[in-house]
Amino acid sequence: MQIYKYKLQLLLTLLAIFSFGHSRATADQLSYLFPTNISLRIADSSIDSAGRLQLSVIIESKLGNLSDLEIYFDSSKDFKVITNLRTLKLLKPQSARKVRVLAIKTGNQPDEIGSWVKVGVKYSPDYQAILQAVNNTDEYPDQFERQRLIDIAQSNEQAKSRYSDAIRFFADKDGSKE
Repeated sequence: MQIYKYKLQLLLTLLAIFSFGHSRATADQLSYLFPTNISLRIADSSIDSAGRLQLSVIIESKLGNLSDLEIYFDSSKDFKVITNLRTLKLLKPQSARKVRVLAIKTGNQPDEIGSWVKVGVKYSPDYQAILQAVNNTDEYPDQFERQRLIDIAQSNEQAKSRYSDAIRFFADKDGSKE
């Protein structure tokens, strides 16, 4: 009996040491994220008695002038989006655009994650606005992490990298979000 008590104490001590060391190592790690460039949100949705889903999606620039926006759509197997691909040359900050999406029921079963419609946007960000934002020492005080973001943004700018974001609407029988 005494040997089991000793082994249990040893095990608990080792667990406490490992847990303390593990949590301390992760608490010391720091990694900054880029500021948000774009906002996508569903403003309203409805499904009529014929199974047509109508969505309104608001697209807004959160950082600088976004250019060459390509707005695309996807859906689960039980919906077919009939709204065509859209393009937008420029989206300025605080000038939201509303995109209306129409999807119809196909008669197929939903995917394993349910019935959904996705609205995505591919765009060219405002790299100068990104660089200006990450150069803010109040928001990004760690010089090494700040420099890491600057290097990535400059590399992306040289490569003319396009960014993307998406939002997915999950519909239940009433057409409301889950």
